[in-house]
Amino acid sequence: MPGYFTVRFPLGLVVVHYDEPGSLLGISFDLDGRTPESPSSSALAGDLDSYLKGNPEPLDHFLDLSFASPFSRSAWTVARQIPFGTVMTYGDLAGKLDRIGGARAVGQAMGSNRFPLLIPCHRVVARGGALGGFGSGLRLKRWLLEQEGVSL
Repeated sequence: MPGYFTVRFPLGLVVVHYDEPGSLLGISFDLDGRTPESPSSSALAGDLDSYLKGNPEPLDHFLDLSFASPFSRSAWTVARQIPFGTVMTYGDLAGKLDRIGGARAVGQAMGSNRFPLLIPCHRVVARGGALGGFGSGLRLKRWLLEQEGVSL
């Protein structure tokens, strides 16, 4: 049965959407307080809470990415390898996929990521240190990077 649970963090709530226990549909952020809080005792909730408190351990959970294109899945695999506290540019990530000139395609893949934090698309930035985009807003992207010790 579909549902969600929330994890509170300083800017609002992380909302984890699931189809049934253990089957994630996506993760979103509620910075405006529109989602009723729904605590969970799941391991993922504990891991998210720990991450948001500055624990650099990777959030390594099984994700069903079957909805995504092969290119997006490849881009997300590389994004998951970006270490906590570091960033990579869209262009550099495209280069790792042998898609020279594919920065825009990488940006689109990051923009379609349903699992922010688990696939840390906030660690992918524009050339020259600009933030680039982020589905939940640049304020949140900057905050997440600052929590990891990255200053742009």
